[in-house]
Amino acid sequence: MLHQPQFLRQSLAVAVSLFSWQVAMAASEAPLAPPAMSTLVITAPAMSDPYTVRTDTRQPRLPLPAQDGGAFLKSIPGFSVSRKGGTSGDPELRGLGGSRLAIQADGASILGGCGGRMDPPTAYIFPQAYDRVEIIKGPQSVRYGVAPAGVVRFERDKPVLTEATVEGFASSTLGSHDRFDLVSDLTAGSREGYVRLIGTLSDQDDYRDGDGNQVHSQYSRWSGTAILGWTPDVDTRIELAVDRSDAEAAYDDRRMDGTEFDRTGYTLSVTRQNLAPWLTEVEAMAYYNYVDHVMDNFRLREAPMMAMASNPDRRTQGARLSAELALGEASHLATGLDYTENRHRWRGTTSWREQPRSGRAEFTDLGAFAELEHELGARSWLTVGLRVDRAEAEALNPAGFGGADRGDAQRSTLWSGFARYEHALADRPVSLFAGVGRAERAGDFWERNRVFGLGTETLTQLDSGASWNGERLTANLSLFYGWYDDYILVDETGNAPRARNIDATTLGAEADLRLRVTDSWSLSSSLAWVRSNNDTDDRPLAQTPPLEATLGLDYAQNAYFGGVLWRGVMRQDRIAEGQGTIYSLDTDELPGFATASVYAGRKLFGNTTVTLGVDNLFDRAYAEHIQRGSADLGATDARVNEPGRTLWANLTTRF
Repeated sequence: MLHQPQFLRQSLAVAVSLFSWQVAMAASEAPLAPPAMSTLVITAPAMSDPYTVRTDTRQPRLPLPAQDGGAFLKSIPGFSVSRKGGTSGDPELRGLGGSRLAIQADGASILGGCGGRMDPPTAYIFPQAYDRVEIIKGPQSVRYGVAPAGVVRFERDKPVLTEATVEGFASSTLGSHDRFDLVSDLTAGSREGYVRLIGTLSDQDDYRDGDGNQVHSQYSRWSGTAILGWTPDVDTRIELAVDRSDAEAAYDDRRMDGTEFDRTGYTLSVTRQNLAPWLTEVEAMAYYNYVDHVMDNFRLREAPMMAMASNPDRRTQGARLSAELALGEASHLATGLDYTENRHRWRGTTSWREQPRSGRAEFTDLGAFAELEHELGARSWLTVGLRVDRAEAEALNPAGFGGADRGDAQRSTLWSGFARYEHALADRPVSLFAGVGRAERAGDFWERNRVFGLGTETLTQLDSGASWNGERLTANLSLFYGWYDDYILVDETGNAPRARNIDATTLGAEADLRLRVTDSWSLSSSLAWVRSNNDTDDRPLAQTPPLEATLGLDYAQNAYFGGVLWRGVMRQDRIAEGQGTIYSLDTDELPGFATASVYAGRKLFGNTTVTLGVDNLFDRAYAEHIQRGSADLGATDARVNEPGRTLWANLTTRF
């Protein structure tokens, strides 16, 4: 069990939820607006344009509402997740994860403490504690750091209140395997300021796969957030946010479990708008995140003869200063500076609480960026961006770190940038884009722990795409081709260093569409495909996901809604056994599979809905290709199967 008192956490969350429910009931006495056709359950979030996805984290979705950031991203075409157990999976986009995919929580960076990736950044993300998520695919922005795969931004909206207001959100989910989720969000304030309180709980026992086999996967998670905002005038906002969370999770892919994921975070931001006709906004932000992580082999499983425990921690802190400038009527410039620093420490054995921690490594990055958007005409836009980072890694471990001695440091100057042209046709609801981007990054903690002196990795990528936004049909198509100089490959074959630089190429396509067949029925579909090669070794690039497609049929009429989602994944036989990433390795070929999910629901009153669903309707036994920890993590030989048939119910209200 978690060290924090479970009863008090649950009692507080239930009390807030009940209060939210009472306020919603009172609000429901107002006249109801006429029902409108809407997608009440998200089956596959569509791209906002061919390189961006924006979606509401609180909208009910298939499969079962996500308990962490990785599970949430898995529902978005192009993403895969490396399963460890019931939670804390490592996400990747277009076959790129780890430090190649930047994760931000309301503008702040989070890095896990575990040297074995038990706690990727998304393990500390509780999706419904945020209002929305924005995903920028590929090197198509320089505002949010260097990340070849793209950037995932979990964001909270800033309240704009003109009078005394109380508003909120509450959601509860029950499901198979004793799944229980509770989320409450309450905002109260006026024109001068506001207070926002958010609480989440999520628990589940071990699940069973489609063959009825029990998977070591139980977890228990909670989080609490308090936000205090001061708005002395319409152009000024000062906001302080405090985040606390903890969890425990059983892992079936290794011989140890995560028994503590203790996070404390602080964020202070100051925003000033309309300082001058040419200076539309200036924002300054500082943040601090501390993660205290414990893993052991005796608290969540039968204790072996030799008990083991490990207690790493990581402190991440940073700051950002940015400005938005209007350079005439046709040009807009975003520019700024950002700084991040993180230090990793460790202590071990079963008596670790009495031991001092030993430093392992420290990383710093100072970056400057500028991104200009210019209207070339009534229907054409050009966007260009340039970023430079000065990165430094220093070994702190007295026994050495990745082959480096204590005090050894490596410094890199990283150049990234992009140019994108967009054009909207005059006689069709079609927009087109083409772009080229470059993203350069230095090796991260997990890569340098294997080999400290790695070269920097550079992705140069060509992107193109098209969007159709008609009255009944919306569709997006995205194509990309990229080549890597000095791609950082994790290699556990024993014939090479455990991490090394190679050259590689990648290409792929993503597509989605939604067709409104009638006023009540709509069809949706998505496709994601990527093919990558290790050019240095003349073999497939490890950890590349197979072709995946979805097909959905949705119904919404008056207060009722429902639908079905089919997901098909092709066989993956292009593997490189023993090679991979910091979170998983290729092991063997994987057969294809198909699953189906169904849902049905009803609007009860106002903005309150109840939804019932069944995932993996036909109880298939299957496993995803992207999974398993590296050999040095003590991973099991067998793959971790996905959950079998899962029933769930969700009740959500907004007021």
